[in-house]
Amino acid sequence: MLKRFILGVLVTLFFAFQLPTDNASAVEMDKNLRTVTQSGQGETVVLSNAQFEHGKRVFNNTCSQCHMVGRTKTNPNVTLGDTSLKGAEPPRDSIAAIVSYLQNPKTYDGEVDISEFHPNTTRADLYPEMRNLTEDDLNDLAGYILSEINIRGSRWGAGKVYD
Repeated sequence: MLKRFILGVLVTLFFAFQLPTDNASAVEMDKNLRTVTQSGQGETVVLSNAQFEHGKRVFNNTCSQCHMVGRTKTNPNVTLGDTSLKGAEPPRDSIAAIVSYLQNPKTYDGEVDISEFHPNTTRADLYPEMRNLTEDDLNDLAGYILSEINIRGSRWGAGKVYD
């Protein structure tokens, strides 16, 4: 009986130490992968690992339904890839530009307001997943999107889901 009890305690401890914690599960990413453009003037910023992980969580919770792996479900010709973001009018290839878009979305050519169709912070009544996002949430989200371009390259926003 005592052997079973000791074995049970050891197994419980073993599994308890296998549970991930925030610090233990986070992977330290290379600084170059976390360096992204802050504004249209070319200023760069290095995201912390915590900002990257937070941006990833926000993306997965609010954006991944339509933008899985950087692709756009509703319009596969416009993705979250580097070429698409740079080709938009105005370009959306910086944290400030993506945040601006999430606050007031416009079509790819920048001419028509699409806040009725694309989730944004101004129409949280239509898109409740955006209701509680703060400025920091939006900045981390934009930083995550731009970091994925550094990490995955042309695969972010491409047609391939798996390598």
